Amino acid sequence: MTYPTVWPEEPYRRLPPGMIGNIREIATSLGAGTGVVGLVMVIVIQISGRVLPTASDGANVVTMGMATFAAGASLLSGLAMVISRTLVRTGCVETKGAIILRGVEAGLCAGAAFAMAVFLFFYVPRITSSYDDSPQDRIEVTPGIVMYTLLPVLAVALTAVNLVVSHRLFFPTVEKVRKHLAQGSG
Repeated sequence: MTYPTVWPEEPYRRLPPGMIGNIREIATSLGAGTGVVGLVMVIVIQISGRVLPTASDGANVVTMGMATFAAGASLLSGLAMVISRTLVRTGCVETKGAIILRGVEAGLCAGAAFAMAVFLFFYVPRITSSYDDSPQDRIEVTPGIVMYTLLPVLAVALTAVNLVVSHRLFFPTVEKVRKHLAQGSG
């Protein structure tokens, strides 16, 4: 059982101090890691999208845009996790802010998943259909193309991890709170 997701009457939800420390630590480290990886992915997508053999394709603008959008969602998801530290006070969590954070993470995850689907829809068929072309127009599958194809998938995975972890951190089950209290951490 989790805490209710409707707008609560009380502005803060009490949690054991040991859980509060864990929330701060995990949100900061996961958010910073996701944000840095998202920023690196945005840069790599912009550079490799212009260098790979698929750069001459007409749909390259769409694929680069969608891949960048997915990586940008990962960057913003990490930033939201870092900022979520401000929702944690001594002994309690701001309830409305935690609900908003979960909505932001869900929206970023859904946007990244949509961008990844559009990217794969336009990018993969161009590579696979190039084997029907003449040998000079054929696009060989290289490690760079495979890496470029997997970057939006990684971005979606990272935003999904942030969504699940933020939900588990800010909306712990009653059993988890009881376990922390029984261990004497709070």
